[in-house]
Amino acid sequence: MQSDVTLSDIAEKLGVSSVTVSKALAGKKGVSDELREEILSLADKMGYVRKEKNHHSKKNTVIGVIVAERYLNHSRSFYWHIYKELSVQSNDKRILTLLEVINREAEESESVPNLIAQESVDGLIILGAFNVGYLRMLRNKAKIPMLSLDSLYEEIEGDAVITDNILGGYEITRYLFDKGHRKIGFVGTLKVTPSIDERYIGMCKFLSSAGLDVEFRDNPLVINDRDKYGNLDAEGTFALPSAKEMPTAFFCNCDVSALLLIEHLKEKGYKVPKDISVIGFDNYVPDMNKSIELSSYEIDLSVMISKAMELLTQRLRNPDMPFSSAMIRGKLIVGDSVRAV
Repeated sequence: MQSDVTLSDIAEKLGVSSVTVSKALAGKKGVSDELREEILSLADKMGYVRKEKNHHSKKNTVIGVIVAERYLNHSRSFYWHIYKELSVQSNDKRILTLLEVINREAEESESVPNLIAQESVDGLIILGAFNVGYLRMLRNKAKIPMLSLDSLYEEIEGDAVITDNILGGYEITRYLFDKGHRKIGFVGTLKVTPSIDERYIGMCKFLSSAGLDVEFRDNPLVINDRDKYGNLDAEGTFALPSAKEMPTAFFCNCDVSALLLIEHLKEKGYKVPKDISVIGFDNYVPDMNKSIELSSYEIDLSVMISKAMELLTQRLRNPDMPFSSAMIRGKLIVGDSVRAV
């Protein structure tokens, strides 16, 4: 019996491609039942030694990553930064990553990602927010382990690694409060991403604990920074309050929005931090012109990604273990954009 029979040998005998033979032997879609049986039979007759299907020792593990296109619409996207770190750590573990960007049409029509439809991956990381219908589709169609990164969904049965956004919002607001600020605005469009909402909740939680009046809904000091599709600085956003209603400080849901706000304030004649203090979140603005060292709140992405890889690889080894969520805390980064009043 020959032990060095190759896929090409089998393919040549049957007049098909090596890819077709590979799919048939691996039990993948794209090959008719009749042809599959013919390939399997010939492979046995020729003495082809098939490798046992073992995701973790016989071949590289392949992890898919999906992210909505709206989060990657500029080079300074925080999610590009996350994916880069994810790729680096995956390579170190000899794990392959495949990225699929989901456009608005695919999300709204609840189209199955190619990574899932083609059975290309062993596990799936859902990076950032998607609408509820799309998440339910994933739950029904994806028969592989899933992990949510930077968002936590009730609609997905899987593990999650998220930033402690509520605590971050709380600590940022406390920092501004300790600097003497009592009229604090929030920059971020609510009900677009869970992280924005959670950071705002953290802000309101501190203000309430400090005995200050909080208008959680219809708060005139909440400034939209993006449209409902997630496009930053879109028309109608960054509508600043009148001079009479202007806060002494703004907490921005991300650093990019904080720097955009500073530009809008400058256009109105305000100076930061002399007239108005501004603080962001993420501590990540790689290619924007910074006229000031921004105060922010930093999450250790290395720790966050490491935990995500740990949970997902554990899940691949033990699919029936209980689901878990990991919440990563951050730290305040003091720059020059906040002053005491």
